[in-house]
Amino acid sequence: RILSTPSFKTFVSNVLNWFDFLAIIPFYVELLIGRENASGLAAFRILRLFRITRLFKLIRHSSRMMLMMEVVSNCLSELVMLFLTWVMGTSSSVLSCFTWKKAQTSKFQSILHACWWAAVTMTTVGYGDLYPETPLGQSIGSIILFLSMIYIALPMTLIVSKFSSTLAQHAEINADRRRKWKKIPNKHTQKGALF
Repeated sequence: RILSTPSFKTFVSNVLNWFDFLAIIPFYVELLIGRENASGLAAFRILRLFRITRLFKLIRHSSRMMLMMEVVSNCLSELVMLFLTWVMGTSSSVLSCFTWKKAQTSKFQSILHACWWAAVTMTTVGYGDLYPETPLGQSIGSIILFLSMIYIALPMTLIVSKFSSTLAQHAEINADRRRKWKKIPNKHTQKGALF
């Protein structure tokens, strides 16, 4: 592809082409060294994971995926706020976990168990595998659940609002394109055409 590209500078500056290059390097290294001698290059084969990035090339051919990428780029600050809210809620939940760990039969054996409980509670999934058992822990858990619903709902409304406005803009652009397309005469609709 490098030999047939019209602009070498444009080809080299495209990040997806570099991912393609990194994805095929292990194949050519094994071909040069030999499969028997390439056993020490097992870590080098991880570069084959870059083949997944070829899916990103398909995004530019789908108008819906381009719409989603535009919404994500427009909502970046809201997504960061959502992530930071989740991190703060999880860390405060983990710290408050030790207030209800006083019970002897507590299922919270480590900080990771508390992180799991906080993530499940904050996203309102609530599997029920972990739960606070002391009255203080239950009241703190209820407060965390209530606040997380509010703090997660606020950025989500902004994201949905930006999505609907971006969708309306795309619909308007597509309608303009259709109107312009109908106004352009082609050779078959011109006067004097035989067929």
